[in-house]
Amino acid sequence: MRWQCKSKNSSPASSRQVSAMTGFGGSGKTTLANQVYQKAGRLFNCQAFVSVSQNPDIRKILRSMLSQIRKEDFPISRSSDEAWLINSMRDFLKDKRYLIVIDDIWSIQAWKTIKCALLENSCGSRIIVTTRNVSVAKSCCFPRLDLAYELRPLTEADSKILFFTRVFGSVEKCPLHLNEISTEIIKKCGGLPLAIITIGSLLTTKSDSREDWVRVRNSIGRGLEKNPHVEEMERILSLSYNDLTLQLKTCLLYLSMYPEDYEVQMEDLVRRWIAERFVKVDGGKNLFDTGKGYFYELINRNMIQPTYINYDGQAMACRVHDMIRDLIISKALEENFITSSGHQTHSLVAQHKVRRLSIDYRGLENVKTVSSMVTAHVRTLGVFGCTGQVPPLSEFPALRMLALDRSEKLEIGYLKNITKLCLLRYLRIEGSCITELPEQIGDLQCLEMLDLHGTGIRELPTSIVQLLQLKLLLVDGAKLPHGIGNMQGIEELSCITVDDSTSINLLQELGGLTRMRILGLKLCMSAHKTSTRYVDKLVSSLGKLGSSQLERLSVKTDGRLIGIPFGSWSPPPRLLQELITSDLCLCQIPDWMASMASLTCLQIGVNRVTQETLLVLGGLPVLLSLTLNSSQNAEPKQRLVVSNNMFRCLKRFLLYCEVGLLTFEAGAMPKLKALEFQIVALEAKSACIAPDLGISNLCALSDLCLWIDCQGEKAEEGVHELESVIRIAASLLPNRPTPYFHRLY
Repeated sequence: MRWQCKSKNSSPASSRQVSAMTGFGGSGKTTLANQVYQKAGRLFNCQAFVSVSQNPDIRKILRSMLSQIRKEDFPISRSSDEAWLINSMRDFLKDKRYLIVIDDIWSIQAWKTIKCALLENSCGSRIIVTTRNVSVAKSCCFPRLDLAYELRPLTEADSKILFFTRVFGSVEKCPLHLNEISTEIIKKCGGLPLAIITIGSLLTTKSDSREDWVRVRNSIGRGLEKNPHVEEMERILSLSYNDLTLQLKTCLLYLSMYPEDYEVQMEDLVRRWIAERFVKVDGGKNLFDTGKGYFYELINRNMIQPTYINYDGQAMACRVHDMIRDLIISKALEENFITSSGHQTHSLVAQHKVRRLSIDYRGLENVKTVSSMVTAHVRTLGVFGCTGQVPPLSEFPALRMLALDRSEKLEIGYLKNITKLCLLRYLRIEGSCITELPEQIGDLQCLEMLDLHGTGIRELPTSIVQLLQLKLLLVDGAKLPHGIGNMQGIEELSCITVDDSTSINLLQELGGLTRMRILGLKLCMSAHKTSTRYVDKLVSSLGKLGSSQLERLSVKTDGRLIGIPFGSWSPPPRLLQELITSDLCLCQIPDWMASMASLTCLQIGVNRVTQETLLVLGGLPVLLSLTLNSSQNAEPKQRLVVSNNMFRCLKRFLLYCEVGLLTFEAGAMPKLKALEFQIVALEAKSACIAPDLGISNLCALSDLCLWIDCQGEKAEEGVHELESVIRIAASLLPNRPTPYFHRLY
């Protein structure tokens, strides 16, 4: 790929440019486009990455693009029409230098529609398109046909590097007795990255016995050596599928419930596996942790692709490659595992006894009905983009699981018979028009998981406290009724509103839910409610939960500054792994926080960040992510130093307050990947040590963002020099991060 851009603030004379990549499925188009997107993204004012697929929902794609380029400060209704979305994007992009990746586009018509939103300007904007269709690629690039690139298979040398790195960690680590057989296997993969990675992932689960590797080699056909035929690729993928355990096969097949190119959230997927009874407790782990293990094992075997990597290096979401998706759809149909409707490649097949039914209404005017199908035995119903056509719940008397995703047009009346589904274990509703639940919701005595994220529900029915089997309750700021102390099985509760109407008795009941692992609260209290007695009761309840099984706690506010005396939290929450209280304001770091041996993620607000703050938090043994907010700036002349004995495991450090100077000693933060902070230009200029602020000492850094206060006389003249020095220091680091500078005047 050719890039003429050097800085996002430069003003190149070039017009918008479109580059396209074509190639067989599994040739690495998406991977290459994503690498360019990640590396070059910092050079642009805004960026977006969208997948189109064979049956695109254009409105969804445009919403996603607009949301990404405008970040999160611009609410976009899912009911917005196509014309409004196109005009909004054009208006926003008219003076912006943008980078857009349009992945897996199948038709010229889809390109023509999306192109309307991508305003041509002279800011040096770039668009990257990936497609299997050469005609589509040429249409996207026209008249610059020289910018349509065909991805060729990897050379044998590159194939070996990819294969040996996946299996052994490097080329040099391949045992001598496996060298020859490895070369034979690599040749059979025909230079296709997906085939190489898939077979490599399979071999990581095998022994170093040559006999095992010979069996794998013999299972692969020779077609890919000559031509990348679909049949040979399917043979390789089937080989990896057949090597899975029965539980992993079942969990993988379940992903065919989701539409094409759907980003599946890890936590929601694991919950559904648990509700389906696919997850079996392994040793001393709980069901959720065991299910997470299944998820990561599927990633390790390259059967699903991670799409969002968290601070701890673990994937929080996934997608299924379309070739693997085709495989699991065919397997699911063979076994009558899932019956689906909603798009051409995954059409409704009438089965004598339907067990799991998935219907995708998104972007489609006519979806085949289920009137001719026997639905009396349907145990799982998943609906995406629910419309008025959705079959009534009365047709599904045996339902155990109901998921209504992205269903903005869903009306309250649809749920009136839901309380008759007496076997229901899992219920997920995502629709902004749903503002209340039926009062008789407490009749669902088998209900274990209730996910109401994305609804307009702000108050829960009083009968909900009768759900004694409930383990999970997710809402967007709804208030709890009295009697929640009855729900002793609850393990996850988020995000519950605590406001002026919340009684002290309810806060006391909250402390009695001793199986709680995850708790999210939103405090919307006025000044008189933050009195000592009320707040002390809240802290007391949190203390009881912390001494039990609490692992993650999030406490946010509605924007008002609320002081919570966490210093009185006793005993310390020994199992706590994540603490998010950045909306609150602590006078100082509580003494007990220094003893948090399990804490991996901390987002906290303090009155003022000092060297003492860094000393206390720097000793936390397994802390991976730290976000520090401050209601006050540090002393103008204060200089904070991160020494080599602090934050030995930290991977992400975000400091949202102005300090005079922040420097990093040699050996500091050896695992830090992402860094963002703010300094005063004049203080940096007058510093006698570390002109690059010690950035050159952060050997693992890959993402750097620096806010520079340019106020004061002669501040401006030192900023260019500071930025230049930091750029040079960053370029010498192993990962060569591109610094991202913001100037504040």
